Amino acid sequence: MKFSEMIEKNAELNLITEQLFDFEINKLCYNSKLVESGDVFFAIRGFKSDGNKYINDAFDKGAGAAITDQYPDTRDERIHKVDDVRKAMAMMSGAYYGYPSLKLKMIGVTGTNGKTTISSLINFTLEQAGKKTGLIGTNGNFINKKFIETAYTTPESVELNKLLKDMAEAGVEYVTMEVSSHSLSLSRVYGIDFDAAVFTNLTPEHLDFHGNMADYFSSKKILFDSIERINKKGNNTSVIYNADDIYGARIINGSEAERVSFGFERSMFSVENLKMGFDGMNFDMLVPLNGEGINRINVSTKLIGKFNVYNILASAAALKAMKIPIKNTVNAIKDFSPVDGRFNQVALKNKAIAIIDYSHTPDSLLKALTTIKEILAASGSKGKIITVFGCGGNRDKTKRPKMGEIATKYSDHAIITSDNPRDEDPMGIIEDVKAGIKSDNYSVEENREQAIGKAVKMSSTGDVILVAGKGHETYQEIKGVRHHLSDREIVERF
Repeated sequence: MKFSEMIEKNAELNLITEQLFDFEINKLCYNSKLVESGDVFFAIRGFKSDGNKYINDAFDKGAGAAITDQYPDTRDERIHKVDDVRKAMAMMSGAYYGYPSLKLKMIGVTGTNGKTTISSLINFTLEQAGKKTGLIGTNGNFINKKFIETAYTTPESVELNKLLKDMAEAGVEYVTMEVSSHSLSLSRVYGIDFDAAVFTNLTPEHLDFHGNMADYFSSKKILFDSIERINKKGNNTSVIYNADDIYGARIINGSEAERVSFGFERSMFSVENLKMGFDGMNFDMLVPLNGEGINRINVSTKLIGKFNVYNILASAAALKAMKIPIKNTVNAIKDFSPVDGRFNQVALKNKAIAIIDYSHTPDSLLKALTTIKEILAASGSKGKIITVFGCGGNRDKTKRPKMGEIATKYSDHAIITSDNPRDEDPMGIIEDVKAGIKSDNYSVEENREQAIGKAVKMSSTGDVILVAGKGHETYQEIKGVRHHLSDREIVERF
């Protein structure tokens, strides 16, 4: 594609190119180190460096054009000024890769917790129904079950559109993707044509990036505000939301798409007669019929916890919006295993249970611990709860004392340890955690492996050890270096 063709496809950017400076595009690039001859370079002002400082470097390497929203007035016709360089990059990426989202049925899942389980369950059900699928999210990307590693929950717009193009060429029909607040704020999914959007919940997270809950909410709402009643593919669209969450009704406010609610009460998709144990759950799911009335369907699942009931309801609602028969969904729910790092259980030799979970926010930690307490109480068990947890470095510091308070309040004993300290002093992070603790039922073990070992040694028959925070991750990040560390592997050694 020539650069002049790219400009024609993005006329709203009001770019102009002289015949002299037209060229055949080699690729789109936002990292000056990777620029090659014929590239279009996007000069993005990041959090650590400013791409505008490297425009001349990009030209020295043969870039044909640079796109910027910061660069001062210049007579160099190769430099093109736009209002928002990230949106321009997303628009140009869509055009360069042939607008791939228009060839796919797109389901976006956003919220603080539950995105990975919901998107994985939707994808699994579609696979079971014989559909060709794509999955984009925290645990990696998949094209028809082929794994593709990723560095972000939601890729940058250039990589995202390339990935969607690859999916379309592989015959994929449905794509389910986690849509992070970062990706929405930074326009990574700008221009993507979604058929359905799912909102899980909203609790404090990423406030180091957003600053406050109002900005965090606004970033999530971008997804729902972008969905028209009928999208560019001519498809009717749906917005699916958690009616029990205080942000649920607000996030779909103003949407012209079909509104579908889920929750425990006063929702289109709801639940009754919930029974829960460490071996799974059983409940009645109330599903709206296409006409009037409600269809009551019994559901059995290997998943555990009320938070997973919400995940199942959200998935069922999204799949119904995609015209997947409810019987397919219920059958898939029965066979679906917990996602890697999400409430995974390991039976210990001493007949205690260890649970590996990604809960790394106050809300997710609270839900994990209350679920364990509810199951122990329902079974009449006198088992203790031992929690191993930490907080990440270079991230929202406000959640540290809150997690300390929750862990000690809902556990018999909590062991505070390291969890990706990054550039911070691990003991400094631990001191921040301790600031919220109001009891003495805790200990400190900075070394995460030793902390898990200590928890196992403390446990006995009937006890539950919650190893929280890292879930599926297989590394500990310290001073920019990722050292191999897997909570599951450590637990299984015991």
